[in-house]
Amino acid sequence: MDRHAILTDTFTAVALTDVCTQASHGLKNGDPLVLTTAGTLPAGLALATVYYVIEATTDTFKLSAVECSTYTTGNVPQPVPQVDITDTGSGAHTYTMNDVGRSIDVSDYRHCIIAVHGAGSTDGDIGFLGSIGKSATDDGAPDFSAAATADNSLTFIDAVGLINGTGVDGSLTQIAMAGTATHTLWELNINGLKWLTTIMSGWTAGSVTVFCRLFND
Repeated sequence: MDRHAILTDTFTAVALTDVCTQASHGLKNGDPLVLTTAGTLPAGLALATVYYVIEATTDTFKLSAVECSTYTTGNVPQPVPQVDITDTGSGAHTYTMNDVGRSIDVSDYRHCIIAVHGAGSTDGDIGFLGSIGKSATDDGAPDFSAAATADNSLTFIDAVGLINGTGVDGSLTQIAMAGTATHTLWELNINGLKWLTTIMSGWTAGSVTVFCRLFND
C-alpha cells in the first residue's frame, strides 16, 4: 500500500525535457504527488490533480497523469506518457505526496493483515477505506480522496488490533501516531470488498509505511 503524505519539497521544471529537479528528493517511481505554487505552475501541470513519479533518479524525476506502480527508470518504450511541460511557470513550486495510498484490488481474498510502521518522529493519523466499486454500474476504484456519493461509493473500515484484540471504528483518525515510533498489526474485514486503501490526515512530521498481507482460509 506504500508510503504516502510524507514527502514535500520545492522543485523546478525544464520545458524542453519535461524534467523536474530537486536535490536528493527521495521520491521513487509510482509515488503520487499533488502540486501547489506561489505563482503559476509550469504549463502542462495543474493544481488539484494527482500525478505519478516516473523516470526517478537521485535529483530528478518526470511526471505522468497515468499510474504505473511497476515503472522502471529507463524503460524503452516508456510504458506511460510523461506530462508535456511547455514552460517553467513562475514563483516557487511545491510537490506533496498525495494523502491517499495506492488502491489495491482485494476481491480475490477474504482476509487482510495490515502492518503500520512509523518512524520515531512520526506525527499523523491513518485510516482504512474500502469499496465494492465506484458505482452500481462501475466496479472500478472510486476517488478515495473525494467524498462518498452514489457514484463514488466508499467507506471507512473497522480494524482489530492484533496486540490485544481491541476493535477500532473506521475513521480518518483510526490509528494515531504522536511523535513516537509505531509498529503495529491490524486485521481488516475485507470479505466482499473490491478495493482497499489507506488515508493519512494531520501529518506534520516523520515517515509512515503501510503494507498488507492478503490471504484466504
